[in-house]
Amino acid sequence: MNRRQTFYGDIDRFWDVLDGEPYAVTEIMPISDERIDQLHIAAQEVYRIFEKVLPILRSMDDEALLELGFPSESLAFLRLETMRPLTVIGRFDFIATADRISLMEWNADTPTFIKEVFEVNDVVAEKQGFERVNDGENKWLKATVRRAIEAAIHRTKQHPHVVFTSHGDHIEDRLTAEYLQSFWSDATYCPLHALEIRPEEGLYDEAGKRIDILYRQTFPIEMALLDRDEDGRNLGQLLLQLVETGRLEIINPPSAFLMQAKSVLALIWMLHEANHPYLSETDHMTIARYFLPTYLSADPFISSQRSFVKKPIFGREGDTVTVHDGHGNIMLKNEQHTFRDQPAVYQAYQELPTYALQEEGEVAYMYGVFILGGRPSAIGVRAGERITGNRSYFVPIGRQHEGGRNV
Repeated sequence: MNRRQTFYGDIDRFWDVLDGEPYAVTEIMPISDERIDQLHIAAQEVYRIFEKVLPILRSMDDEALLELGFPSESLAFLRLETMRPLTVIGRFDFIATADRISLMEWNADTPTFIKEVFEVNDVVAEKQGFERVNDGENKWLKATVRRAIEAAIHRTKQHPHVVFTSHGDHIEDRLTAEYLQSFWSDATYCPLHALEIRPEEGLYDEAGKRIDILYRQTFPIEMALLDRDEDGRNLGQLLLQLVETGRLEIINPPSAFLMQAKSVLALIWMLHEANHPYLSETDHMTIARYFLPTYLSADPFISSQRSFVKKPIFGREGDTVTVHDGHGNIMLKNEQHTFRDQPAVYQAYQELPTYALQEEGEVAYMYGVFILGGRPSAIGVRAGERITGNRSYFVPIGRQHEGGRNV
């Protein structure tokens, strides 16, 4: 049995190799209890800041929301309040160095990296003699998914038709959706292309059965709004109208999409920089400690000759991200440009720390810290190039024994 089979051979329905290339690495990165505690504290405090700014976002007029980059078709949807937590499953991406933990972004609406962190990580770490990092968090994930569906049932009907969806031909998305689906025994799976929208009536699966609750863990609202049928109808807008009129419940909730926009980071920084009294002294301290300066323009960085990162407001996987020097010249860029037509935010550049993997060599890495219903949860590591993209590795982590290497 080779090393890869030893690590992942007995894990069912996992994509340790993608498109013929290794995705999950065959070694364990040690992590200290101290770092785990620091990341959980950071996630809790950062989440509290997002909770604090939600009322501001909900009170904004349409023009202000459009300036933050939200699609006009989504504005009514954004104001819906369907459940208490900002999101059911969200993931903070952190840069952690010896002296600071910095928030890169919050994947509040459609985070992936779920099965890797909640199920696979601790299984392979334990095999290699490390202690579990996320012990018990898979049970908390199951309870969180079930609670979200139960909350949606209160607004629909008893014995609802619950459907999980994703792009059917994308193995990572599909297996992630099916992993979450396993937590609700009566749920079914239907690929996105087989869903049928009947305007002012409902959403239907491939068997022609009306869907009451749609779980769209990997299906972004902003991408849905780009879909058109053969008659030119905006399918995403029609889907949101079903939610707005109570004909469909979707998870994650509307507030998750509201928080997903990276322009919210610019709003938070603006309030902090202006020393706005809406934020308490503790809030300002938290923002200074964890948030990076972020703006809707590159001017503040160019005027002070500081390097910065340009990110599309609804981008993902490093796509269309560029790193610039203090004069605005591009130093690094992602090879993909899917989101080049989107508005962008400009964030202070902080270099990712590096780690030497045995087979892959030196990689830049970041921590993903999940938040489930407002509670900090499982931690995982993605690593790759200095702009973390869709070709990054999943690096299992394990609690180190005393005297081990600290990361």
